[in-house]
Amino acid sequence: MFGKNSQLFFTMANSNQKHLQFAIVLVFIVVYANTMATVRSPKKLKFLFYTASDEGSHHLMAKQIATALVRSGHDVTFLLSNSCTKWLNASDASLFDFTVHKSKFTENDRVENLRELSRASLRGDTSSIWRMVLHVWRKKLTSNESDMYTNFFATECESLLGDNDTINSLREKKFDMLVGEELSSCQPLLAKILGIKFSLISGIGSSPAKGMWYGLPSHPAYIPDRQSGLTDRMTFLQRLKSCFLYGVHMLARRQMLMKYRTIQEAYDLSPEKSMVDMMAEAQIWVFTVSFELDLARPLTPNVIFTASPLLGIPSEHKISEDLQEFLDGANEEGVVLFSLGGHVNEMESAQAQMFANALARLPQRVLWQFSGNISRIRIGNNIKTVKWMPQQEVMDHPNTKMFLSHGGLNGVHEAAWYGLPVVGIPLFGDQFDNMERAEAKGMAIKLDILTLNEDVLVEAITRVIKEPRFRERAQHISRMLRDQLLIPSEKAAFWISHVTKYGGEHLRPRSANLTWIQNNLIDVYAFLGAILLVVSGLLFLVCRVCFVVLRDMCKRREKLKIT
Repeated sequence: MFGKNSQLFFTMANSNQKHLQFAIVLVFIVVYANTMATVRSPKKLKFLFYTASDEGSHHLMAKQIATALVRSGHDVTFLLSNSCTKWLNASDASLFDFTVHKSKFTENDRVENLRELSRASLRGDTSSIWRMVLHVWRKKLTSNESDMYTNFFATECESLLGDNDTINSLREKKFDMLVGEELSSCQPLLAKILGIKFSLISGIGSSPAKGMWYGLPSHPAYIPDRQSGLTDRMTFLQRLKSCFLYGVHMLARRQMLMKYRTIQEAYDLSPEKSMVDMMAEAQIWVFTVSFELDLARPLTPNVIFTASPLLGIPSEHKISEDLQEFLDGANEEGVVLFSLGGHVNEMESAQAQMFANALARLPQRVLWQFSGNISRIRIGNNIKTVKWMPQQEVMDHPNTKMFLSHGGLNGVHEAAWYGLPVVGIPLFGDQFDNMERAEAKGMAIKLDILTLNEDVLVEAITRVIKEPRFRERAQHISRMLRDQLLIPSEKAAFWISHVTKYGGEHLRPRSANLTWIQNNLIDVYAFLGAILLVVSGLLFLVCRVCFVVLRDMCKRREKLKIT
């Protein structure tokens, strides 16, 4: 009896010991997991996004990067102008906080400004740097509201920095980083007044002449500047033109920065530094371009190429029933997608009719997105007009054959993502460069708005659809764009959060602190040239002395022979 009780006691003791061991192990696992979670959990960062009061594609690109940061657990606040508050009502507005600053301009001012931009670009007034300069000067001389058209971003900057309530509110929120759109050079001034660092997003590509000031390697022999009409393969005369345009762009950029310099001095924001030096303090530059659609060039570690952040994002939009029926009902010729962008909201009747006549001659169906009034235009039976459409969803439809576009960066990248060839009619800004590069890559044809007519348009559309090489190149670029570890918005968000946590000095090249003379070794070459000149002068003097001595010796010998 005693033996059985003893055996039972030891059995229970062993069982309790096992439970105790299990409990200890379980507690250890829980403590370890909590400790590791505390160590590994990322710090929640607070970002302030300022897209320079943009109401179009630049804001949309920045918003996708901001969304990626929110998905990573960070907080994002968008700074808006009260002249453009439509983003407060966007479908994803709940993801962000918003702060609205006072502006000198009204929403009506912005609408009229966009109308003028639409009219000017369709007239070809912005088709080259020279025509654009002439247009701006005419606007200054003839308009009482030229400040809206020519100094919009600088005026918005002044309004923002002068809004004490907004600035104080932003200071109280203690942001970790300002993420700004490079449309405006207000970003370093805003960062300075808030006492935080800043990073820049550029949706217009890198201007080489400007990038040289920030340490980005640029060379006019193979990196053409904006609106030059050049690629990386240049003849002697084209390289001469490239050098000249570098100088023009550098002068124009300096002139533009003078407006911000006045604001900098007025608010005593490190006036001992130039605006160039202020801009160069960006922790990182995110350019929404990619080598798949851009020219190969050297980059510094603080410059990131990402492609358009709109790529690879699951869409919340769906094709409407009538639009779906229009796309599905196309014959084997397919559908042509036509859009000149959201900024083109007004078109002269004759020009609109030219487009309508050309598109009516095509065997394909045409989906034409245009937000303006075309009620007076005769539209062909094969054409469907819409005010808005889910562009990427339409591009992804198997019946869509090509994209007729203004050459906006997002549109060109989206077309490449879905393997669609492009016919581009660039109107202003970076659209000329986007189309120049897409054409050089073999997936597009670029047309000139100044010489455009029905026959030219029909011929170009027919070529890109009928000649397989355009679609093949577009599909090849599509495969390259998709073969990445991260989609563009996630890549940009990673690098922005990286420099927010650790700073960007380890990525910043020392060339950003050098003057143009130092960076290009002009002082070294001048010093070596001076040494060479001195040595050459000394050699010349020695040779001359030797020559004189030899000549005198020869003369004395001649005299001796005669005597």
